[in-house]
Amino acid sequence: MIPKGTTFVFPCRSGSGKDTQVEMLRRRPDLAKPIEISTGDFFRNIAEKESLLGKRAKEILDNGERQPDWFAFLGWLSFFGEKVFAEEIVFSSGSPRSLREAGFIDEALEFVRRPQAIAIYFEVSPEEAKKRLLLRARYDDNESAIDARMDWFETDVRPALDYYEKRKHLIKVNGEQTPEEVFKELCEKLDSFFA
Repeated sequence: MIPKGTTFVFPCRSGSGKDTQVEMLRRRPDLAKPIEISTGDFFRNIAEKESLLGKRAKEILDNGERQPDWFAFLGWLSFFGEKVFAEEIVFSSGSPRSLREAGFIDEALEFVRRPQAIAIYFEVSPEEAKKRLLLRARYDDNESAIDARMDWFETDVRPALDYYEKRKHLIKVNGEQTPEEVFKELCEKLDSFFA
């Protein structure tokens, strides 16, 4: 049974199958329709606007670069402020993307008296992730942008994973299985974590 007020973050490599697993996970009866926060959706929505911020966000997306920490946290905080009212379970997809951002999220959770975030990480090699992304063919999934995302995952996101691991708040799942096998392993590890 997953406790009320739990916040899950998914600091995963692009192409890890995170969105598929989040969709499967949200159907678990003990999660009671979790609130979802997607910084990726936030960036894509801003990038459609003709404002200065929208143009810059689009440029960063198109180049596969990482949006700045303050911008990602602004997106996270705006979703959180609009959607979370009590002890809902929260899924934060695509955040954090850096150690600094992980700290911001835990600081915000502490401020509203919620437990610190639990990170779920689907382990997928860069080669497998790139193959999946090229098949997905979203507008920001060109080869050079994908390569850039793989690079900044190692330099920027990896320290956030280490942060959660040191706090014993990291659940690692082999993402190179069928979606059903990934989900089975994820559920087993979640049940064990909260036992």
